[in-house]
Amino acid sequence: MREELIFSSNDSIAVIAPHPDDECLCAAAALIMAPEKTDVYVISDGSHGNAKRSIEEEAAVRKRQFDAEMDYVKPRRHVWLGYEDTKLAEHFEAADDIDFTQYTKVFLPGNESRHPDHRACAYMCCEAIVEQEALADCYMYELNAPFHEPTHFCDITDKIAEKRRLIDFHEDQVENKEIAITLNRFRGAQLVSRPHVEYAESYLKIDASSILQTV
Repeated sequence: MREELIFSSNDSIAVIAPHPDDECLCAAAALIMAPEKTDVYVISDGSHGNAKRSIEEEAAVRKRQFDAEMDYVKPRRHVWLGYEDTKLAEHFEAADDIDFTQYTKVFLPGNESRHPDHRACAYMCCEAIVEQEALADCYMYELNAPFHEPTHFCDITDKIAEKRRLIDFHEDQVENKEIAITLNRFRGAQLVSRPHVEYAESYLKIDASSILQTV
């Protein structure tokens, strides 16, 4: 991680979440540090996230949890697109609903994530960014597939309790919380030249057109 990511007064930010909770597990810094400049897009309904419920029941639960988080965070805007969980590879048109030209920074899931929805979301958004000729800086975030060499980090040491609070809104997905927090702690430990950083989110700055060439 070579460079600290800073949110400026001129920023307009999009956080793209394949599932409700990815936005706070992976890109909480934008939600906590610059909510008034941040739009949150959740692409799928999370309906396959709990085998104990029907997909209709789980979709309703996940939306309630997401809405509660957004009511607390108060981002500039939040959008629930509602495509079926686990099926995003069948809906590349989903990203067409997002105008990427209005943003200076876009946060996306990693295209090498183990979850197929994350990979599909990354590719569909990169495709839309290229087609729209959007000029935003694009940063992939990590969760279940850590980057080999992330390019940027955001110090969330004094925000870690708030990040935990956001994750806790998603009560039936808490198994992912410690994975995210542990990864943030690991990334902080890697910043040996910045011993004051105990927790950090890390990102990989990408060129959208280059990502499409890996498909």
